[in-house]
Parts: sequence; C-alpha cells; structure tokens
Amino acid sequence: MSDLIHTPYSGKDYEFLFNDPAGTLKDSAFEALRHKNVFRYRAKTIKSGNVVEIEIYPIWNTQNETRSAKARTTRQAQEKVNDRNSKKALTRIIDNNFGKDDHHITLTYRWDELPDEAQALRDMQGFIKRVRYYHKKNGLLDAKGRPDLKYVYVIEFADGDGRRKRIHHHVIMNGRAPRKDVKSLWPHGRASVDELEPENGTLEGLARYIIKQPNQTKQTKRWQASRNLKPPKVTVSDTKLSKKQAERLAADVKAAAPQIFSKLFRDYNLDVCTVKTSEFVAGAYIYAKMHKEQAEKRKGVGG
Repeated sequence: MSDLIHTPYSGKDYEFLFNDPAGTLKDSAFEALRHKNVFRYRAKTIKSGNVVEIEIYPIWNTQNETRSAKARTTRQAQEKVNDRNSKKALTRIIDNNFGKDDHHITLTYRWDELPDEAQALRDMQGFIKRVRYYHKKNGLLDAKGRPDLKYVYVIEFADGDGRRKRIHHHVIMNGRAPRKDVKSLWPHGRASVDELEPENGTLEGLARYIIKQPNQTKQTKRWQASRNLKPPKVTVSDTKLSKKQAERLAADVKAAAPQIFSKLFRDYNLDVCTVKTSEFVAGAYIYAKMHKEQAEKRKGVGG
C-alpha cells in the first residue's frame, strides 16, 4: 500500500489544476486525456458510515507532468486545497461516527459574558467535562465502562460590536443524554440542541456550516474531537478504473457514471460524479459520491 501512495509521478496533489469540466470536450482536451504520459489511473476510496467517495487521478509515467504541475502551484492554490481538505476530513469523521438521533448543539453567551478566545476554549472544555460526568453519573457507559461520549466541536469567532468578538460554539455529540439535560449543562447563555438529519446518508451540509470560517488562530486546529472516534476506511487501488473507463466518463459523464459505479459499488446509489481535465497536465480528475439506502439506520453508539 505504501508503494502505491508514494508514487513520485502522481496527480493526487494537483487536483486544483484540473478545472475544465468534461462532457463537452474539445479535440485538445481529448488529446490531453489520452496523452501517452498517462500510465494508469489510481482510485482512492473513502468509506464514511453510509457514504462512499472515490477520488480518481492520473499516474504519469514521466516526471515532465509533475514538473509542469509544480510550476503552476501557488500558495493561494495550496491554501484552497488545504481548506477543501479540512472540510472533507471533518465531513468524513462526522459521517463515520454520528447519525440520526445524535445532536447538533449551539452554545452562545449572554452579552455581558462575552469571553476572549482563551476563556472560550476553557468554557468549551468545561462543558465537555460536565457532559462526561453526566454520562458517568447516569450510567451512560461504553463497553469498557467509560462514559460513552463522542463529540466534535468548533469554536466560531464571529464579529460582534466591533470591540468584542461574538464567540459561540458548535458541538456534534452522540445523543445519549436527553436534550433538556444537555442544555442545563451550559451556564453561560443559551444552548440549543437539535437532532441530526442526514441527507443522502451524509451530514456534509452541517459540517461545512460549522467550519465556514477560516482558522482564526494558529494555536488550535479548526476543529477538535474526542479520541474515541473511528476514522473512515481508506483504500487505494490501481486497477479499479481503467484508462478506457476514464475516457468514457470524460466523454459523457451523465451516461457513463451510473453504469460504471453501479458495478463497482452495487449497494450504493450515485449522488454526484464530476470529471475535470486540465490545460496544464495530462489526464483527468474524477470524483464520485454515493450512499446506501439505509442511511438513516445508525450503528451502535458504544463502539
């Protein structure tokens, strides 16, 4: 597996260079797609709960394409990639660990208690401790007898009155405790607790909403999570999609995508498939997202 991932002539890190939508390809685009420098296509499959994503990118057989890609890599482009990857990572960890009946919690402050960033972090940590104690006190334990608490949180720094920041918190948490009891554990202002509502098996919309702001401090990550969350399952294959199939997708993605991906992932429904080519490097970049019909069914809480 490590040999696959570290191939030197991989298009994986240059997704931003593939910015021309396929489907109405010009002759020049087909030439790039079928270029002799494209050795094969590599497929990275990510399974997060009831959602499967597949990222397919070219493996070049010469360093000429890599040189061309590096020459067009800018700091701004890399920042956009980092932002997109951060949102993807958060979405995947949420989809793999939370579902219907779990909670989205929003915690706000009274106007006379607006904290600075350091105090906001302490308040958030204090809230987590109180919820953990509640779980322990009420016998909400996992298989090892520990408080069964899973969470992801984001501290959002929104502009307030120009002098103070209207800091508030977003928390996604497993729904073991009743909502009214969760609300009572936040003493600094208002707490709203809503059940999660996956759409097509995913909570991507919520994930993007709570991480919509850029990182405002270099001291902490954009989001924090409990250590007992399970990472999505990632596999890499050089045989899942052929060059011929990539060309079919680029020529007519609407017709080819359902046929190709229904065979590769028989238990999943295709939600989206995008194919992009590049004027700078050879090949195409393909992304597809699918979900299972039983997306509303949640696996055991205590895992």
